[in-house]
Amino acid sequence: MREDQRDRLSELYEEHASRVYAYARRHAAPESAEDLVADAFIVAMRRIEAVPVEPDEARAWLIGTVRKLAANGRRRSQTSSQWWQGAVRDAWHLGSEGSAEDVVAERDSCLRLLGELTEVDREALLLIAWEGLSARQAAVVLGITPNAFSVRVHRARSRLEDLAQTSSPITGTHLMTITEGHHP
Repeated sequence: MREDQRDRLSELYEEHASRVYAYARRHAAPESAEDLVADAFIVAMRRIEAVPVEPDEARAWLIGTVRKLAANGRRRSQTSSQWWQGAVRDAWHLGSEGSAEDVVAERDSCLRLLGELTEVDREALLLIAWEGLSARQAAVVLGITPNAFSVRVHRARSRLEDLAQTSSPITGTHLMTITEGHHP
């Protein structure tokens, strides 16, 4: 590896490791998240020329790499555990207002609604709401076109809103964050 490539990899790590880890933590067991991040940066090292130069695009590329590595790991272990629930539960307090009881009730209701969505719908919504990616960046992560992602996230939001209307409606900031696509 050339020195300029080594420097680029160091910059990528310094700039993106914490956000990539946060994504990995939401998609894998805590003990696996660090390994996923390390493996993603090994892939980046091997394919440094393929990593986009623009910072947001590089972050999307790294998150996409973690996503693929996590999917491979899930297939290998053949477990259907939903690690995303624990991760969302752990991070829920961020941006929450109100009493602890209200925050917990809102969190549990949103988790239940998200759990009723397909994995495809849930992932599209969480890439926007929790990872803070643009539609174009999320499309890169999923390996689909931006138009296909926009359609996917629109349909996922509609399904989530329908679920919220048919069950006890939730008016909390996190459901609005997810359905409107704003980052907490």
